[in-house]
Amino acid sequence: MDHLALAGTTPESSFDVPPEHIIQSSRGKDWHGVDIAEIIHPLDDFALPAIPRHVLVVNLGPPSEVKERLVGRQGHLATGNIVVLPAGAPSTWHLDRQGEVRHLHLYLPPALIHKVATEADINPDTVELIDAIGIHDPHIESIALSFLSELRSEGLGGKLYTESLANLLIIHLLRHHSSIKMPSVPRQTGLPNATLRRVIAYIDQHLVEDLSLSDLAAVASLSPYHFARLFKTSLGSSPHQYIIHRRVERAKLLLVTTNWSLTSIAHTVGFASESHLALHFKRLTGLTPKHYR
Repeated sequence: MDHLALAGTTPESSFDVPPEHIIQSSRGKDWHGVDIAEIIHPLDDFALPAIPRHVLVVNLGPPSEVKERLVGRQGHLATGNIVVLPAGAPSTWHLDRQGEVRHLHLYLPPALIHKVATEADINPDTVELIDAIGIHDPHIESIALSFLSELRSEGLGGKLYTESLANLLIIHLLRHHSSIKMPSVPRQTGLPNATLRRVIAYIDQHLVEDLSLSDLAAVASLSPYHFARLFKTSLGSSPHQYIIHRRVERAKLLLVTTNWSLTSIAHTVGFASESHLALHFKRLTGLTPKHYR
């Protein structure tokens, strides 16, 4: 008979599996309340406790058949398929596997979902995530893999990037995997010109800092949700994309007007390292900083 491995039973546990099954995680990172963990599941059946956060599970390994024994559900997890586990419900699982069971778990605090719902003019008391096994949702998969890439790159995208990913993920969950529907969104005309100029000036004055979406939204006196939408309508790019572009533009100026080292230029314009500068510089210009100089 399969042994039932009980995972993460203490209330203060950050994750829902024992540490020995975690390959890497975002523990200790300031990711706007979101955590992720890349996990190798044990060979035996296993139990998940009732944890206080919602969990999204993305299958990173081969396909498997999944059975949730407490309520008798089952489903097929192809590579990239999603399981949605609302907060507060314990579960026990059996997997018919064809190889290593490797999942990515994303942990979302209900308070964060309520906050984003409120910013989107939705009554948070009406919001409940709908549990599901084996759904195909390329949007969630893409955002989850972006979080994983950010973890593996040691946070090159910065606080603004992960905060934006979290907001995108939650809005998508509200639209497609919750008990409510998003209100119809009127056609947006973008930020008022004076507000846009104020935000752009703030960005230019604080490029060296690890800017957050909340910082920029406060300058515009808007919620992060509304600010991000209106900013993209105004300029055609997200705040994160715009800031990367401005950092590269300032680096171009410094490359031709100073003899500073590439490391000094990277830090001066807000990149974490010379390699971080080179990555985005080549992506946007087609040249390395050395060749541009």
